[in-house]
Amino acid sequence: MRNYIPVLVLILLFISVWSCTDMGTTNQKQVDASANDSATCENETIKDPNNAKPMALMMRQLVSTADSIRQKIIKGEQPDSIHFPFIRFYLVEPTDPNVLEPKFYDNARMFQDAYYAVFEKGAGKETYNAMIDACIGCHQSYCSDPIKRIKKLYIN
Repeated sequence: MRNYIPVLVLILLFISVWSCTDMGTTNQKQVDASANDSATCENETIKDPNNAKPMALMMRQLVSTADSIRQKIIKGEQPDSIHFPFIRFYLVEPTDPNVLEPKFYDNARMFQDAYYAVFEKGAGKETYNAMIDACIGCHQSYCSDPIKRIKKLYIN
């Protein structure tokens, strides 16, 4: 009987590690699914909405960054580009490859200009809201699903 105890301990340890790893994967899929519901486009080119493309992931990061910038401006602080570097989302794979056309890149350049304007000395609420306008302007042409979420980033 004593010879079986180490084997049983090893089996139980293996089962507990395996089940925790599997649960972590399931939980991550649930998090990804809920994030995709609010932040990605749903169209025919999406094979698996839980497998977000790099551009969608970067857009989610941009939302987080914009919210952090928003909080600083609301507090009366001047954000800086060192703490909030620009994410070159337009260089990576999009959810729908059909968006990669000249108009998309023009919109991306306008957004980038508006983004950097937020960090200029004396920029404030109006400049920040112009950056959010640039987001919405592009999303009206490409992937309109996140517009509702983006509108929540405005400073009233």
